[in-house]
Amino acid sequence: MFNADFIRNLKNFGIFLLIYTALFVLLYSTSSFTFPFILAFAIAFLIQPVTKFFRNRLRFKNNTPALLASLLVYVVISALLALLFYSIISEAKQLLVSLSSANLDIVTTPVKNLLNEIGNYFQKIDPTFIEKNSSQFTDLLKNGLNIVGTSLSTFLSIALSIPIWITVIIIVILSTYFFSRDMSSIKRKFISVFSESGREKFENVWFHGIKMLSQYAKAYFFIYFLTFLQTLIGFIILGVKYSVILSIICAFADILPVLGIAIIYLPLALIYLLSGNYFTGVGILILFVLISIVRQIVEPKIVSTSLGIHPVITLLAIFIGLKAYGFVGMIFLTFLVVFYKVLKNSEII
Repeated sequence: MFNADFIRNLKNFGIFLLIYTALFVLLYSTSSFTFPFILAFAIAFLIQPVTKFFRNRLRFKNNTPALLASLLVYVVISALLALLFYSIISEAKQLLVSLSSANLDIVTTPVKNLLNEIGNYFQKIDPTFIEKNSSQFTDLLKNGLNIVGTSLSTFLSIALSIPIWITVIIIVILSTYFFSRDMSSIKRKFISVFSESGREKFENVWFHGIKMLSQYAKAYFFIYFLTFLQTLIGFIILGVKYSVILSIICAFADILPVLGIAIIYLPLALIYLLSGNYFTGVGILILFVLISIVRQIVEPKIVSTSLGIHPVITLLAIFIGLKAYGFVGMIFLTFLVVFYKVLKNSEII
């Protein structure tokens, strides 16, 4: 009934899907334990050109190239984070100073008027209404208290987890050095388990995999940079204060699934609307809609072009993944498509 090649390709895809799913589930279920080491290995792999530069060009010997490369990358990361936090703190201080000298009546007057209208509304309510619905009000109060309690518990758990995160950072830094130092040995031992033909196939898969994953990373870096640039230009035109730092925060927020830049744009627009600056408030909302539309158009096109995958396939992977299992589902389906394409290009499937 079906073509023999189609049946063979379907079987190969089924085998690939089972193996990929098993590995993904294993990796995801153990990520809380293995994440520091996976991150350290990824950083060590990415800084290999720097390590080779110290070893081959500057003629450093033994463990010095790996040590210098590891120190260099973490010094750069620390400097960038320090610069970012310094900018946030300095602009936050300016914001507090401007708020202390600002005319708060601009914000409080609309809020007071709204509360007065709510008070007038409750005065017109039948007194028996509260008695009849006292249980609902009690439940609402309990829910409010539960939310407050949950928020406090979350804050406490974050505070208590700070020592754990410090430990994780130390483990990542040390593991990066050891992985960077032993990368050649790790690769050699891993390849040694394959036969001669298997090594050729592995190197072919490795080449295509690194190429596609690097293109994938570059595509999303461009998307986040585009968000930063659009936000910066839009905020400068609208006269929004602290446009640079807000644009940087929006670029990082764009990584978050579902919420994204909305967690910055919507509160900011509300602040301007409540202060009576309707032009800037409405402008921020319009800019938010435009950036969201551009993101939805550009993301599938750039990602599919860089990976050589049809845009519809990319859209399906993103949409079905988010709809089924949220961010994890999107990651699962997106990398399923990427790795399948890698194996197809390597002629393994």
